[in-house]
Amino acid sequence: MTRGLIVFFIAIGLSACAINVTPSAFFYQDNQNKPLNTTKLHAAIQQDKTSAGITRVEITNAQGLVLRGVAASYPKPKVNIIFYPDNRMPLSENNSILHRLGTLPANILWMDYQGVGASEKSGKLSINAIKDDALTIFDYAEGIFDEALPTIVHGRGVGSYFASYVAANKPIDGLVLDGAFNNISDLIANMVPSFSNSITSMKLHPEVHLMQIAPILRHYEGPLWMLVGADDSVTPPAISQSLMNNAASTQKRLSIIPKATHNATLKSDRAIADYRVFIASLSDI
Repeated sequence: MTRGLIVFFIAIGLSACAINVTPSAFFYQDNQNKPLNTTKLHAAIQQDKTSAGITRVEITNAQGLVLRGVAASYPKPKVNIIFYPDNRMPLSENNSILHRLGTLPANILWMDYQGVGASEKSGKLSINAIKDDALTIFDYAEGIFDEALPTIVHGRGVGSYFASYVAANKPIDGLVLDGAFNNISDLIANMVPSFSNSITSMKLHPEVHLMQIAPILRHYEGPLWMLVGADDSVTPPAISQSLMNNAASTQKRLSIIPKATHNATLKSDRAIADYRVFIASLSDI
């Protein structure tokens, strides 16, 4: 998640007193799309002596770009999950995370963002376009998932904003925010603290400025589960606690995962156990 921003700050120099944060400076994209690789996913399924239906998915968005990802269906699923990954988190490099979610058990849809991993890239990056993609992905999932199961949107890191945006615009059954941030200014300061003393102000592009989760949660009244690593320095637990305190939902809970860093929450058995508790609570509503 940090590599693109570190390069960006080095490029502007340590003597800078103000920076302009554009979508392309903040949101990482690959130079060209890469073939989708699910080799490690199939290996993990085989190693655990389980089974799963793995379908490669292509969705054409409003710009005419092809988004690519995977729909996975594990035996006797309890929930449908639409997963919105973190910045710089292509599916091909994170097969193990999809498998962990599958063992809940669940149906999962994970699509690479435009310009990331296997998905096609626009000539100009737009956060608004990615928000539109998030809604398009949700609509696609509604057409393939089991309607008898609850549908959760799960956002990790930067994806927590896109998941929250979907929650504000679509009828979901539950929202999961994993390592959520409050606003982009604070997120950048936490991601590259060594540069913070040389920066006196940030000028955020309007699309970047609007990437705020707290205003959405103040109106979202559905089930909410937040999880964060106890050792997360990028989005520290205090941020999730603050978001939780101000969320309108009366069905909300927070899990602070011991010894977990920003990108390691779902590797914890505690996180998976708490996830199952959250899923079970949806049937009580």
